[in-house]
Amino acid sequence: MEWKARNSSATGAVAPGWLGDSGLRTDAAGCVLVDDHLRSVSHPFVFAAGDVATLTPRPVPKAGVFAVRQGPVLARNLAAAETGAPLVPYEAQRRWLSLISLGERRAVGAYGGLAWEGAWVWRWKDAIDRRFVRGG
Repeated sequence: MEWKARNSSATGAVAPGWLGDSGLRTDAAGCVLVDDHLRSVSHPFVFAAGDVATLTPRPVPKAGVFAVRQGPVLARNLAAAETGAPLVPYEAQRRWLSLISLGERRAVGAYGGLAWEGAWVWRWKDAIDRRFVRGG
């Protein structure tokens, strides 16, 4: 099985090539098309979230903040699918924080219509990343 991506991106995630060959309905980038419960639109017993999934009700950017917030919904819906309980919808936030490292301890950030750049933005990103890795 080959694990290369169908396309490439400098900052974004791409779907592994095997998803496009899996029989699941995918978008042009090879990401699994899912409904608002994170179920495959073609195979409702398959769930997908994060960077390899594209929401059909309202696509969201391939950004970590969406993937992280889809996790609890995915876990709950997997358990619900097993027991026959009702599924819960994933509701994406309308605005989100984006922080991208520029190297050399500098970063750029954006939220809504605001943007910032500099060493202090890198320190902010670093603190958020370290807290995430610690599980807090």
